[in-house]
Amino acid sequence: MWGGGIAAAVLIGCLGRAEVPVESPVKAVAVPPVLKGRQGDVVSVTVMLPSPGAAPVGRLADHLIPFFPLDETGRFGALVGIDLDAPVGKRRLAVEVGGAPVAELAVIVTKQQFPVQTLTVPDEMVHLDEPTLARVKREQAEVEIAMAPVSPQRWWHGAFIAPTEGKILGSFGRHRIINGEPRSTHSGEDISAPDGSPVVASNDGVVRLVADHYFSGKSIYLDHGDGLYSMYFHLSQIRVAASQQVHKGEVIGLVGSSGRATGPHLHWGVRLNGARVNPFELLQVTFP
Repeated sequence: MWGGGIAAAVLIGCLGRAEVPVESPVKAVAVPPVLKGRQGDVVSVTVMLPSPGAAPVGRLADHLIPFFPLDETGRFGALVGIDLDAPVGKRRLAVEVGGAPVAELAVIVTKQQFPVQTLTVPDEMVHLDEPTLARVKREQAEVEIAMAPVSPQRWWHGAFIAPTEGKILGSFGRHRIINGEPRSTHSGEDISAPDGSPVVASNDGVVRLVADHYFSGKSIYLDHGDGLYSMYFHLSQIRVAASQQVHKGEVIGLVGSSGRATGPHLHWGVRLNGARVNPFELLQVTFP
C-alpha cells in the first residue's frame, strides 16, 4: 500500500460528446491524478472501461503492470510495486488498451527510512572462497530464471496472510555494513518463530522452485500469477514440490535455521513485477 494505505482508482469512460467520432480511443481519468508511495510500497489500481473487453496493460519504467478483471462490468485491477531502491522523484505510469494509450498517471516516489545494521564477523563469512562463490552465482541464476515468467493467469485472490506467527523483526530494507563494508540490502521481512513452526502459503499459487541454497537454505518460491512471487527461506522442512498448486493457508514447510541464519526464523520476501516490496503490504490489498 502507499504511504498511509491510499489506493488509487483510475476511472475510464467515453468522452460522451456527440461531436466526438465513434472511433476515438477511450480516455482515462485518474482519481487522484498523482500517486504517492514510499520505496518498498504496493498500490492497488482500478480501471473501469465502458464494457468488458481486453484488459488494460500498464508500464512503470521498464516494468510491465498486468491488469486483471475484477468483475464482469469492465472493472480491472492491478498491483503496482515500488522497489525498495527505486529513485526518489516523479515517475510515469502509462496505461493502454490494445496498444492505444488511455491514461498516464504521475507517480511520486518518496524516501523510506530503512534500518542500518553494523556487524563484525570472521572474514571467511564475508569473502567467499571460489567454489562457494561459484555456487552462489549458480543459485542466483536459478532463482532469476524461476521468477522471470509473468504468468498470464492470476491464482491469488483477496488479501494475503502472514505465513507464520511470530515477532516481526522489522528487517525489510535493512542496510548491512559488515566489517566496515556495505553489503546487499535485506529485501524481505524476518519473522522470529520457534523451530518447527508451520509455514503456510500466503495466497494461492504454484510452486516454481524448491531449493537448498547457500544463503537462504531450504527455500520455496511461489508464483501467484501476473508477475507476483513470494519466497520462504531458512526452512527446516519443505512439504511441497515444484509445479504443485497450493492454496492460501496450506502448510508448505516448517520454520528453521538452514542456510546463512543465526537462529530459527522465516525470511518472507515478495517480488512484484520485478520490484522488491515489503510483503506485509499485501495484507491490506483492496480495490475501490
